[in-house]
Amino acid sequence: MPSKKKKSKQPDFTLIAHRGASYDAPENTFEAFDLALALGFDNFETDVQLTSDGRAVLVHDDTLDRTTDTTGLVAETGIAKIKSLNAGLWFEGPDDGAGVRGTMAYAEAFVPTLDEFLERYAGNAHVHLELKSTQPDLAATSMKSLKQWGWLDQHTGDSVAPGLTISSFHFEQLERSIALMPNIAHGWLLQKIDKASLKAATDLGLSGIYPNASKVTKKQIDDANKAGLVVRTWGIADSKPALRRAYRSGAVGTTVDWPSKARVIIESL
Repeated sequence: MPSKKKKSKQPDFTLIAHRGASYDAPENTFEAFDLALALGFDNFETDVQLTSDGRAVLVHDDTLDRTTDTTGLVAETGIAKIKSLNAGLWFEGPDDGAGVRGTMAYAEAFVPTLDEFLERYAGNAHVHLELKSTQPDLAATSMKSLKQWGWLDQHTGDSVAPGLTISSFHFEQLERSIALMPNIAHGWLLQKIDKASLKAATDLGLSGIYPNASKVTKKQIDDANKAGLVVRTWGIADSKPALRRAYRSGAVGTTVDWPSKARVIIESL
């Protein structure tokens, strides 16, 4: 009896460690980014926004409540206070995680500034930097740090490491950023690709468009590719079906909190 022919693999599907290896270590900390590199993932995503005194820090939420030992808005908190916070006490290393396990697993983690992050990983990673807030000065402040640490001279436009890609859900931030850094690849995070979003993305000169993994289709990706846009996805959360959907859609990659587990799943498809 003839053996079944295996389906051809999707070439170069990049697993981007979302906020670092954030299933295994506290998100957006050196511990999570270092672990991603140690596990073999040199692409990672992180979020940047500004403090009340204009310093760029890596925090996802608009508040500090979920991931630190204090409360309040990031935009209303000064850098001195943020640098005094603990960013690991909330996190319990899962029993099936690739990092330290149990309570108090990362008791010394802190909130990095963008400068600290860029200095530490220069030359070692492709960073997918999300402009998280709508703050008008965010793109310009980020650009200064990127220039200072040599990131504007690194590879862009794909997932080659070292390198840089900038993204945002906020179209106005992409407008600001691409005007300042026209040679850097920019991608628009959105729920679903449609004709209007394709036109807006191409008119602005974006290189990528990034839909929610649970809503992406092969046709959306084909249409985007025909328009000259690269497609990767986001929003995998804890869903293995969403990961499979993203992989089979023809996207070039996705962000995922659990890249080690995702790699095993992808290799089995």
